[in-house]
Amino acid sequence: MPPRSPLILLLFSPLLLPGQALNMSRDLVANGIAISNLAPDSPALDARPLFEAAVSYAVQNGIPTLTADPGAYYFLTLHNSSTHVLLNSATNLTIDWQNSNLLFHSSNVSAIQCSNCSGVVMENFTLDYQQLPFTQITVTSVNAGAQTFNFTTIPGYQSPSDFNTNRASDGSDAIWMFVFRNGAPIREVGRLGAKRPVSGNTIAISDVNDPWARPAQLAAIQPGDTVVFTDRGGPPAINFVNGQNDAVHNVSIYSSGQIGLYFGRTNGAIADHVQIVPKPGDTRLISTNADGIHTSFALGANVFTNNTVRRTCDDALAISAPWIATVTTAGGAGVTVARSFASPFPPGSSVSFIDPGSDAVAGTATIVSESPAYNQQRFTDGESVTLTLDRAVSGLAANFGMTDDDPAKTGSGSEIAYNTVEEGVFARGIWLAGVQNVSVHDNYIRNTSSNGIFIQQLSGSNTDAGPSSAIQIRNNLVDTALAYANVSHGVTFAAASIYAVSQNSSNAQVSSAPHNNIAVTGNRVTNSARSAIRLENVNTGQIAGNAIQGFGLAPTTNVFTAPACCESLAQYESDFQRAVLTPSSTGISVSGNSSEDGGSIVATVSTASGYPRVGAGSFAAAYGAGLASSTVVAAQAPYPIALGGVTVTVLDSAGISRSAGIQMVSANQVNYLIPDGSAPGIAIVTIGSTSGAAQIDSVGPGLYSMSGDGKGVAAATAAIYAADGSVVPQAVFQCAAGSPCVASPLDLGNPGDQLIVSLYGTGIRNNSGLQNATATVGGGRATLLYAGAQPQYPGLDQVNLVIPRSLAGAGEVSIILTMDGQTANAVTVNVK
Repeated sequence: MPPRSPLILLLFSPLLLPGQALNMSRDLVANGIAISNLAPDSPALDARPLFEAAVSYAVQNGIPTLTADPGAYYFLTLHNSSTHVLLNSATNLTIDWQNSNLLFHSSNVSAIQCSNCSGVVMENFTLDYQQLPFTQITVTSVNAGAQTFNFTTIPGYQSPSDFNTNRASDGSDAIWMFVFRNGAPIREVGRLGAKRPVSGNTIAISDVNDPWARPAQLAAIQPGDTVVFTDRGGPPAINFVNGQNDAVHNVSIYSSGQIGLYFGRTNGAIADHVQIVPKPGDTRLISTNADGIHTSFALGANVFTNNTVRRTCDDALAISAPWIATVTTAGGAGVTVARSFASPFPPGSSVSFIDPGSDAVAGTATIVSESPAYNQQRFTDGESVTLTLDRAVSGLAANFGMTDDDPAKTGSGSEIAYNTVEEGVFARGIWLAGVQNVSVHDNYIRNTSSNGIFIQQLSGSNTDAGPSSAIQIRNNLVDTALAYANVSHGVTFAAASIYAVSQNSSNAQVSSAPHNNIAVTGNRVTNSARSAIRLENVNTGQIAGNAIQGFGLAPTTNVFTAPACCESLAQYESDFQRAVLTPSSTGISVSGNSSEDGGSIVATVSTASGYPRVGAGSFAAAYGAGLASSTVVAAQAPYPIALGGVTVTVLDSAGISRSAGIQMVSANQVNYLIPDGSAPGIAIVTIGSTSGAAQIDSVGPGLYSMSGDGKGVAAATAAIYAADGSVVPQAVFQCAAGSPCVASPLDLGNPGDQLIVSLYGTGIRNNSGLQNATATVGGGRATLLYAGAQPQYPGLDQVNLVIPRSLAGAGEVSIILTMDGQTANAVTVNVK
């Protein structure tokens, strides 16, 4: 019997009505949308045309929600040369993948591009590329004088020669390399360019004159070091262009040839509980080849909250508004400009003109008329437009920049808050450029190669931006900025943990003060390699109530290329030994800051994962020096608020102080419970005379391992629940004196039996429900039975899951637990 046609199926199937949800895994055929449904876990099924057809149908028929059955989906073909999936003019649509894994075939093109979308929400999925935009190799030998090294490719990764041909359709491919030792970048060597083609087992450095790539620096590379070899190019992985009120929730992006999540000219963009991280349980050392989450040509009220960005190769979080045009000729009220980045500037727009030599605002004016007429313009990059202004701008000349004065077109109302940023390989933590009225608060930023928080004005480069104004930077923790990897920048780009500066067309600092009304208040800046706070080129603002612990710790390390115009290298190194500076600024109030150039600092992380985000009611470990005179362990719960003469106080972001129960104290570590009810945000933790900060959230999932460092075999129990009702315990690990614990092979039992593993962790109990949690074992989806408090011990949580029978014979495999948009540390079990 021949298969029914879509029309016949349509006649005999119930149709969806407007307002109903459409399940792409079940409803495509029945509604005549496609000849097959979008079945999960089908590697040969191309999800792209089915997904695009579902979106088109939903938009045309008023379907508000698309869902899919949980599983893996494979996008095997491209819509065009720059993207796998193109969603054009989608409106008022929620796309909920229900915690599925989306796998896109080709690197260096977008996974999903949403153009002219309004009210589109993408949520609950992971995103990765089958063809990664980078590879990892092992150094076998180094010829520093020749600026070359030999290598072997790590099994499972591509050969560098696979990158000899450009992958990005726009030809933007740039090959960069980063050198790691023991999982962390080495500081002697910066970002390295690589010559192509690569043949044999030798790679030659291309940017041979960079001060961080010269023979003396390359000599620090050792055989056995790992090099990440990247092709940075092409569009972002998730690429919103010209949107309105679009949002991304509970999404994890594991790789991208460029930016992970991008909003371009999108008003009211939201990124919440988004993770840009290396794939958990994998050996990858980076996540994206460029930024984590970025909006440029910023419109109003972009909100980035509760995100985790780790191991990016450029800025973690960024909001910017570039020049909209460059002056080519000027005479009185008549000005001809070259359009930048297809930017619109209709008649009636109020604009400012920037002197690229001084960065000063030369003047402002309103556009009265344009030639060609606005409705006849092509809106292409470089297009020439002659403007008639309502007034002449004194001194206006060629190469001056033009910026939009409308706050709604420069990010007004934007917020960057409650985010975790870690281990920026070639990255600043948070970057703001040319924006107004932005709040940056309660972020935890640690281990960045450049500045932790950076407000930057640029003139004369491909990222031109005007000054910023009305910026509030408050209650953030910035730890170990400018010290995680080699800065790979000149001094004017990397001067302080929190830094504002204007740079002219020669990348030199200027004497003007274009930035306006910048407030840096109530932050905690610790372990800064250079200055803690430097507000340069700012007119009015304040630096108040900040706690600075450790600054100027490496003022002469990786200090490069002082501009010829201004300070000498020695003067910069002297500046970097000061806690707070306000050069070329006016009207900056500096008050109530505390600073010390060393001393003990309390650093708080989860006792299970070692991650900085800790859940209310969870176990946290505070590390420091001289915290207790002896080691004392509480005999039993409930844990006392004083132990061994030590007390712990947690002052949360809402200003409420609570005493914490203490489980253990020693000279360098105190384990305590984050008090229930603690508000999310950056809290101050005080232990005796020592203090530090903690990032508190409702959840901060971590799993205990037998090694005690959150790695290796899980601290867990297991049992076979047989079909006949019997329960047979299984050993998850075995430990021998003087040796690390190892995973014991777990028996799956007979068909019909269930092998249930109980994991133990912390920061899990306040999760929003199993519908917002997933677990995979060896890459296969596991059924979660329970995730909550372990009732016998305060702070201890338990996760029960069923090991998939498909893992028979898999050996040692990783368990990956994600809940409420946060992924715990990976632990392992062994399945025989």
